[in-house]
Amino acid sequence: MSLSLKATTPETIEFDENILKIEWKDGVVSEFPLLELRKRCPCVVCKGGHGGKIGATTGGIKEAKLLSFSKVGRYAINLVWGDYHNTGIYSFDSLRLYWQGEPGDLGIP
Repeated sequence: MSLSLKATTPETIEFDENILKIEWKDGVVSEFPLLELRKRCPCVVCKGGHGGKIGATTGGIKEAKLLSFSKVGRYAINLVWGDYHNTGIYSFDSLRLYWQGEPGDLGIP
């Protein structure tokens, strides 16, 4: 599915103890549960790369605290978690598609 530039460009990004909230330039608001985002971290370690098993590092996570975030260019967001894990880059395209119920990975398309 192809999305418009406005649909994948954040107007605002904020978070609280449970939710990452993105308001997109097209006016749509997406809310992502932090625990779900942490468990679906798209980094190579969490995805089972380098000889690991998918879910081995994230399967036991019972809670997630977001400490901060930073934009990665115009295409993604990097999240710093309470366990100081910070290697996952979540693309805006993937986040928007995921919020709309499209199957797929939350990483870089």
